[in-house]
Amino acid sequence: MKKKYQFLTLTPFYNTKPSVKDGAKMSLLLFIPQIVMLFLTKSYNSLVIILVSILASVVADLINTCLKHTKFKLDFIVLLQGLFIGMFIPQDYPPVAVFFVVPVVLLLSKYISGGFAFSWINPAMLSVIVLFLLNSSSFPGFLVSRDYLKAENAFSNLVSDGTFSVLPADKAITLFLNKYVFKFTGLVLPEGYISLIWDNGSVIAGFRFNLLTLFATIILISFDMIDWIIPTVFLAVYAICVRLFGLVPFGHIFNAGDILLALCTSGTLICAFFMLPWAGTVPTSIPGKIVYAAGAGIISFFINGCGTGHIGSMFVVLVVNVISPLIQLIEDWFYMTFFVKKQELQK
Repeated sequence: MKKKYQFLTLTPFYNTKPSVKDGAKMSLLLFIPQIVMLFLTKSYNSLVIILVSILASVVADLINTCLKHTKFKLDFIVLLQGLFIGMFIPQDYPPVAVFFVVPVVLLLSKYISGGFAFSWINPAMLSVIVLFLLNSSSFPGFLVSRDYLKAENAFSNLVSDGTFSVLPADKAITLFLNKYVFKFTGLVLPEGYISLIWDNGSVIAGFRFNLLTLFATIILISFDMIDWIIPTVFLAVYAICVRLFGLVPFGHIFNAGDILLALCTSGTLICAFFMLPWAGTVPTSIPGKIVYAAGAGIISFFINGCGTGHIGSMFVVLVVNVISPLIQLIEDWFYMTFFVKKQELQK
């Protein structure tokens, strides 16, 4: 019986899940709505920073290919890397400094850690930290003050003093949700949180549109393009720490922390879904990923506290990136000790 084949390939392998490059392509497409929102909200400085960061990332890749005497080919991972760098930089940061500093950091990261886009340390995160160390004054501090944390609802104080602006439709949406959605749960959503989730008005573009970030991650997880274990464990551990111990240092108030404020500020969501699971920086086993993510959640609580910071999440990623190789060594030891020896005994 003859069979008809539509195409032949010399590649004998088939990917059971989308590749990292496919994930990068999809991520770039899913972040287009955030770029559009920046344009609609007239955040032109943020758009310039993002454009310069992407260009700087491409320049670094071009220099790298020239040094290696290889043919330059535009990589979607390099574009995504530049996009994330720009989305973590404040809108008032000098674009010229970004253009010259970022390529240097990316090239050094490549030669120090052994990979241009897949190094064991997140190159986008490292670039942002270097920019922070060079000009920390461009990065605002925590928006929530010590006095506000002593109050029962710190976010309400931030809304009343104008730190967070409230959308005109916020009140109507909040009333609708409380009346028809949360009525049966006994929960009441205070006014202002809808605006916080939609656009918190941060000076850092990547921190602003949390709802769009969640929408993008749902699609990526649905298509198995990003890891869901690390973000889920990280957010759960961080949220529990904030809820139980967030206000303990500011009046010994237990189980009263504001989870929504913590998750929707400091770039917590975008770090959870895109920075922490960066390819090459995470353990490979499920127990290793859980330890990695849980440690990140605890570290985030000590660095970011109840949220509203602007650089802490990058240092969280840095710390766990340094710890990750140790976790991977323990993974290898367990594998060699329990699985390889077991197979040898069975033979």
